[in-house]
Amino acid sequence: MKPIRYLLLLLITVSMTQCNIIPGTDEVIPKVTTGVLEVDFKLPTTSLPSPRIHRIDLSLARSADSLYRGIFISSANVYDDKSLYRFVLAPGTYYYQAGVTCSCLGDSCLWGGFPGGRYGVRWAIDWVEVKLGEVIRESPSFQ
Repeated sequence: MKPIRYLLLLLITVSMTQCNIIPGTDEVIPKVTTGVLEVDFKLPTTSLPSPRIHRIDLSLARSADSLYRGIFISSANVYDDKSLYRFVLAPGTYYYQAGVTCSCLGDSCLWGGFPGGRYGVRWAIDWVEVKLGEVIRESPSFQ
């Protein structure tokens, strides 16, 4: 009896999904319900050696308050050798933060614009509007 229930549940689920079929063909067009945010996370230009500047954070939140509190909807696993990150999101307004740090010795980081010196963090914080079916490209600007 149980396999029949599962089979009926599967058939009902499949029959309730909606897809658009291209007239005259068997191709199905899935409904677009998301947009794409591409963040081109370039390192800021400084007088410091580029191997000593590291990406440490790229996070998204639904509101500025959530961003401040650390309640993120998505965070990227950032790398020193990768600069383009993609997020597939529902349409709406999102706030993001991107952070970089410096690992030079002495006061070099301090004079290079990193508050606190070595391992000090510079942040870029902004908002972006994700639109249905569109690819939005954003590039953080560090102050």
